[in-house]
Amino acid sequence: MQSLSILTTQARRVAGPPAAADGCCLIRMTVPTAAVTSLRQLAMRVCGDGLEFMRIAICAGGQRIDVWLCVRLSCVAALSHAITRQLPDACFGAAS
Repeated sequence: MQSLSILTTQARRVAGPPAAADGCCLIRMTVPTAAVTSLRQLAMRVCGDGLEFMRIAICAGGQRIDVWLCVRLSCVAALSHAITRQLPDACFGAAS
């Protein structure tokens, strides 16, 4: 007999193609801890429904946050430009 946690996890899975097949891109970066809320608001404003998910994790030391943004390909250029302009301390492609 399987435990309840395994059964509920399997029930929540949605079958479908991986994000890349849907025309999505994963943007990986680090930002200062104080900028996470601004980044989330910026991503929501620029991408709207094009923002698939945002995952964050605290870096060692707690001064920076690792961020993974999964966005539709049509939003990548505008979002990258907006982040570069409004959050100059963001480091793209860098995760600790």
